[in-house]
Amino acid sequence: MKKTLIALAAVAATSASFAQSSVTLSGLVDVGIEKQFSGAPTKMAANRNATSNWTLSGTEDLGGGLKAVFKASTSFNSDDGTLASANAFGNNDMFVGLTGNFGTLRAGRPINTLYGNAFFANGTKGVTGYDANTLLAGLVANAGSSVFVANAVQYHSPRFAGFQVQVEYAPSELANADDGFGLGIRYDNGPLSASLVSYEGAGTAALLKPKSVTQLGAAYDFSVAKVFFTYRDDSNKASTADTGYALGVTAPVGPGSLYASYNVAEAAGSDKRSIIAGYKYNLSKRTQAYFQLANGNAALNVSGAATAKSSNGYGFGLTHSF
Repeated sequence: MKKTLIALAAVAATSASFAQSSVTLSGLVDVGIEKQFSGAPTKMAANRNATSNWTLSGTEDLGGGLKAVFKASTSFNSDDGTLASANAFGNNDMFVGLTGNFGTLRAGRPINTLYGNAFFANGTKGVTGYDANTLLAGLVANAGSSVFVANAVQYHSPRFAGFQVQVEYAPSELANADDGFGLGIRYDNGPLSASLVSYEGAGTAALLKPKSVTQLGAAYDFSVAKVFFTYRDDSNKASTADTGYALGVTAPVGPGSLYASYNVAEAAGSDKRSIIAGYKYNLSKRTQAYFQLANGNAALNVSGAATAKSSNGYGFGLTHSF
């Protein structure tokens, strides 16, 4: 009887513990077909509306308003089953941290402060090579990745009257190389969001002491449409190739939404430019069909061709989240 009572008490204690924590498995699969530009082959293209991934995330209530949090997200190419980057597990967002009244502290491989405060009408997606993120990815002050930052610690303050301070530190792990540092000020209040970021990626063997990039972003929701703007200036680049911007809009139409964006990145001789547009049709809360169009010289430059003449691209596909 005594052993039974002890066992029941242990089960009750364990149940109480689990009641204060949660682990979630979620993810997304996206695949489509696209033709990048005239003369390019028609091909299957993964992750052009969203990034295919499977993600483990969770929280544990530590008491007194303090919680432990974690996330381990791995992206993959749904057209051929390969990984979306050279890293294997956790090549997307991956961190462990604490959150509470003091704010949030994360350590690992989180979304970097620069990209986390960019305002793009269609995120990183669209016809390959024309999207805003591809054009502006070179203006990241040696960050190494335009989306995630490895070996990093981040702190996000609580919000005060809509304002939040974000700080990032990423040691270079190399002798004589500068460590990475990011400082962002973010404002979110009603229909307006705005951010100002100063960012410097950690030094590498090729560039020990990079200079910082400055990014200004803003978005305003007019209800009938939402307008986005992001501007970057990279101190590492020559004056003929140091700035870029993206101006975009999204609007709810029927059971889905339209988006369009005009994107420019300075380049010596001929700037990279693109216009992207598309429609996302919600078949359900979890499933979305999409169609995308693009025009510009960006895709030809990205593909390595010598010419920068105007080209057109298109694509369509299906996204399912779980």
